[in-house]
Amino acid sequence: MIDDNLSGDQKMFAQVYPRLINRVGEFNPQLFREIKGRLQPRNVIVVSALSILGQILLFIYFEGLLPASEQGMSSRYCTGESFYGYSSNRSCIIDFVGNVQIMKELWWLDLFTTMSIIGIFALLVGGSYMLMADLMKEERKGTFNFIRLSPQSASNIFLGKMLGVPIFIYLFGFLAIPLHIWAGLSANISFPLIITFYLVLGASCLFFYGASLVLSLVTGQWGNFQAPLGAIAIFFFLFAMMGVTFEAYAPVFTETSLDWFLLFYPGTFLTYLVKSTFLSIDTVGYLSADALTNLRWYGQTLLSNAFLGAVFIIFNYCVWSFWLYQGFKRRFDNPLATAISKPQSYAISLCFIVFNLGFSLQAINHYHSFSSMNLKVIQGLNLILFLLLIAGLTPSRQSLRDWARFREQDSPRNRSLFKDLILGDKSPAIGAIAINLLFVNLYIVPSLFLFPNSDYIESIVGLIAGILIVILYGSVFQLLMTLKTEKRSLIATGILILMMVSPMGISLIFQDIEAVTFLSPIPLIFSSYNLKIISLSIIIQTIGIIVANIQITKMLNKAGMSETKRLMMGN
Repeated sequence: MIDDNLSGDQKMFAQVYPRLINRVGEFNPQLFREIKGRLQPRNVIVVSALSILGQILLFIYFEGLLPASEQGMSSRYCTGESFYGYSSNRSCIIDFVGNVQIMKELWWLDLFTTMSIIGIFALLVGGSYMLMADLMKEERKGTFNFIRLSPQSASNIFLGKMLGVPIFIYLFGFLAIPLHIWAGLSANISFPLIITFYLVLGASCLFFYGASLVLSLVTGQWGNFQAPLGAIAIFFFLFAMMGVTFEAYAPVFTETSLDWFLLFYPGTFLTYLVKSTFLSIDTVGYLSADALTNLRWYGQTLLSNAFLGAVFIIFNYCVWSFWLYQGFKRRFDNPLATAISKPQSYAISLCFIVFNLGFSLQAINHYHSFSSMNLKVIQGLNLILFLLLIAGLTPSRQSLRDWARFREQDSPRNRSLFKDLILGDKSPAIGAIAINLLFVNLYIVPSLFLFPNSDYIESIVGLIAGILIVILYGSVFQLLMTLKTEKRSLIATGILILMMVSPMGISLIFQDIEAVTFLSPIPLIFSSYNLKIISLSIIIQTIGIIVANIQITKMLNKAGMSETKRLMMGN
């Protein structure tokens, strides 16, 4: 029944609202559940009022920046001579009727850019926080297990969560679209470019929201710290990228794989919109497109214009959003499963190294070489990939015990140990990590010889050391995950971090211990060493790998024994 105390508009909304919600429920039951629980008439009115009020206040603030019609005034938007260089205040010129000559396009562009950046942070930081907090709440109450038991597919849950949980942020931003488009058109930005920016922003939401959902499923033990830490990490990433790209003539073009991070910040695309206004960079003072349009991928200027740039940025988002969805699907179907399967890890490694190496091979000519700095950055990013793979591929203690116990009970054709190690989800992850390392480094090695590089031997030895140290990390992590304590994942993570940090810390204290520094997680950062140091480092790494895997094998053999045999051996 409809409350008689409601106004006419509220009664009409109360009549139409259930019909719209029911239609949503036919399309996606999870989205229906999220919207029905959140989108109440009173909440809609409050959010709408806040959005409209915020736009009014922002517009009034920018109007206050316009110069008054007084002689001797100066302002950023005046058309006179600049006092201190680009983007500074300019002297105001008054026409015959007493009006100040201003650059309206610049004023509208500032308003458009401000609204764009506010929208980016609100959608990505706020939306990600809401998703992580919602999933944490569902897990704590136990309702997410009921969702798992429902006949809905993982894709419906994935889509329903991303569209339903941040619904108020969507509403807040949707009401700001008219002013945003008006500001963009008034700044001489074409309508198709504005729509393209919305597509890029939507693709970025797909990626960050997918990452938030996967992070929530794999870090449930973090408790109440999960959502704040995730949102803070996203905020600082966006803030850092904004600082790099926003300033005029900023050195965003590094000719290394670090340029790849620009594609994960949707504000990067704003440079095309600023360029389309035909206002000079000296006038605007921010978001220069020079470095971005010169960015190359395997020597190709895929970001040379706005259309190609949008396609490549959206493609980058979609590739990694697809793999995030696969991780969500696996953990949704089985909370005890690894985040990724071993066949999936091989495809992820291939995608990663294709992107990673591509941004290192930007300016290879007789003036530039495939320098050691490029390789150091590549190895550093690869280390991040393999740390994630180690965490995502390493099975739990119970999964390992089940695999060791029941593998021999399968049919003879399924008893291949090699097949289990490279494809099985419950088998140890060391074999799959080694194969991923082989794929990645075999892809890198030809570039050492095809492009100018004066340190072939040093680079290859550094790559070999990097392979061994990652295998050592994976072996130690797998061994620690077999501990009986419930805090095994926390202990394994802490010891792995200690293994990565301690060599560099020791090298800073005792600067002459080169062998310790060569055991660092990124061996290529140390360019001076001799054959004795190399041999000692490789021997230490190899011994560590052998010892860790022997212990893992003993544990698996013990776990694979029947209870009767175990009791007999005990007697």
